[in-house]
Amino acid sequence: MFITELYSGRLFNLYAVVINKTCLVQNYIDSLEEKYQSQLFALFNHILEHGPPNDERKFRPIGDKIFELKTRSGIRILCFYGGAFLRRTLILTHGFDKPGKIILRREKEKAINYRKEYFENAEII
Repeated sequence: MFITELYSGRLFNLYAVVINKTCLVQNYIDSLEEKYQSQLFALFNHILEHGPPNDERKFRPIGDKIFELKTRSGIRILCFYGGAFLRRTLILTHGFDKPGKIILRREKEKAINYRKEYFENAEII
């Protein structure tokens, strides 16, 4: 697993997980219609300039040090903080459409595994 920088801002940075030379978040974003991409980019810009929102409708913890970025149209991206290695950074794992509870649990498990691998031995590309 690798991580790569997606966006750098005044206050915060956004990195993403890369698996088998594929950036999961970028693939998800590219699959979205333009109007949904613009909602997501507005959220990203807020994070880059001001840090993660204090509004649970846009950014909330879902347990095990995993967080969920949310848009009003149902887009979800899971992430975690970069820790001491990458301060003021969110590492985005993958995206999906608004899930039910069972799907959210499964997606959260993926993010937990990416987080564990990141803190064990991830490399930045």
